[in-house]
Amino acid sequence: MNVTGRINRILFILSYVSQNQGILVEDLARRVGMRPRQLLKELEFISLIGKPPFKPDDYIDIYVENQQVLIEFDQSLNRPIRFTRPEAVALLMSLELLDAEVDPDGVGSLKGKIGRAISSSVDQSSQLENRILLERDTHLIGDRFSLIRDSIENRFKLEIEYFSLMRNETTERKVRPYFLMKKLGYWYLTGYCELRNDLRTFKFERILSATRLQENFPEPEDFELGRFKADFDLSTGDRKIEIFFDKQLAPWIKEQWDTSVREAEDEGVVLTVYSETLEFPSRLVLRSAPHARPLSPPEFVEKVRRDAEEIMILQDREV
Repeated sequence: MNVTGRINRILFILSYVSQNQGILVEDLARRVGMRPRQLLKELEFISLIGKPPFKPDDYIDIYVENQQVLIEFDQSLNRPIRFTRPEAVALLMSLELLDAEVDPDGVGSLKGKIGRAISSSVDQSSQLENRILLERDTHLIGDRFSLIRDSIENRFKLEIEYFSLMRNETTERKVRPYFLMKKLGYWYLTGYCELRNDLRTFKFERILSATRLQENFPEPEDFELGRFKADFDLSTGDRKIEIFFDKQLAPWIKEQWDTSVREAEDEGVVLTVYSETLEFPSRLVLRSAPHARPLSPPEFVEKVRRDAEEIMILQDREV
């Protein structure tokens, strides 16, 4: 077994024993695919794992008693996570950037815990800051997202009000929702639109309302999900945009965008995206500087130049 495989096995043993204190040696050996004698040798090795300065209490205490495997961690590993006040505020602000609609209950619970910790801090001088930050109005997108996701999982039809930017009109549609996808910072719903009698992709922020109907729909037989997702770029906008990323960011870009990336000179890559606006692509270039530059179309190159100039002006004002 290679080093990576052994590390993964050790981490599994630590986690599994901590959640199943007193598991029999034979049962644990069977779980990890080892003979009991091999497992005992591995446990001896694990008992040598610790943290600096490697005092007696700094090692993992894993041992066998009456053929049962038990474990005790250093007390510092069991202490609650402690943050300074600025760290807690920064974490709470970061949570605001999460897609709370994906797991509104989980994100809401975490925000509540951090918020209560900040509010109960001894620094009374920034209570106004707390109040502004923690009492933001709830965004209703979370409830709508959960309803649509549940309708997809249980195959319920939806009735939606949708605003079409191209036609500048709002229509009511009955939709068989197939899947949700995020692209370039925006969520999209793809499904069969009974008004148009065809597949349609709806930008989530333009779904003004959504109601689940008590009508089920069968799983589509002629719908190739893989092919549709591969062509999904074409449904997110009609403006083709190209961005160059150097070798520093090339691996990350290829991992994130896969089929939308092609190889370029000097081990770099070119990302091709389709977008209705230039805002997100411009932010992508600027936050990746100096490892990215806009290629086309000309209005996109100009947009990045203007945004960069505005940032420089703001920095000069702050100085």
